[in-house]
Amino acid sequence: MSKQSQKRFTADEKYQILQEGESGTMSINEVCRRHGISTVTYYSWRAKVRQAALESLRNSPHGKKPGKSRHEQELESENERLKHTIVELSQENVRLKKKHLG
Repeated sequence: MSKQSQKRFTADEKYQILQEGESGTMSINEVCRRHGISTVTYYSWRAKVRQAALESLRNSPHGKKPGKSRHEQELESENERLKHTIVELSQENVRLKKKHLG
């Protein structure tokens, strides 16, 4: 198949194909031939699904709501630091105005 004629699969279609492969009713090669994909594509999808599942488990231990990502935590920390800096600069500005005008 040329790149232009390759079918694009939705996430749901990919998941169904993976489920079909995992069912054991036919070999992975047969599933891939049936859907017109390579085994490399199949195993790539499977790796992505497993990685996503692992990330989900890491972010949600014991069924709790997912915690904030490291990036979100860093952004919140930076936001707090900037707020603190604004308060300090505002206080310094007031102090200097009082000194200058006073």
